[in-house]
Amino acid sequence: MKKVRFPKFDANITEGMVGKWLKAELDDVRRGEKLVELVTDKATFELEADCDGKLLRIVAPEKSHVPVGYIIALIGDAGEAVPDVSAENERIMREYQDSVVSMGEADAKSSSERRRVRATPAARRLARQAGVDLSEIPSRDGKPVITEEDVKVFLQRKEGG
Repeated sequence: MKKVRFPKFDANITEGMVGKWLKAELDDVRRGEKLVELVTDKATFELEADCDGKLLRIVAPEKSHVPVGYIIALIGDAGEAVPDVSAENERIMREYQDSVVSMGEADAKSSSERRRVRATPAARRLARQAGVDLSEIPSRDGKPVITEEDVKVFLQRKEGG
């Protein structure tokens, strides 16, 4: 059984979004075949399979925001028992969120006047272009980092109401 994890493409990348799955569950997979599109704040990548087998389970559906190391799929042999990886993924997510919180606390200590908002560069750029303070924008789904999509949703609601 091979655990397919969200890779660390670059030293600055700590999380990303699962884009379009290019294979479906139970599809045959060959080493080097493209499995899924992965989106970071800097680029979109196509992740290739590093082994042969069947795509037994897609753990992270499209548009899931996950940290580096998160198990996004399982590849194995036909009929092989599929392990439950939810506990491992919960641990990875908790460690990521704890690291983001501790970074946020360090930022708060270094700047008592101004609240530090964690946001992707794309989100910062869009908010700046729209003339919106990032501290006004709530993160969807309780994510610790505001994404470009969060800014777009905020702007749509602001225009509509």
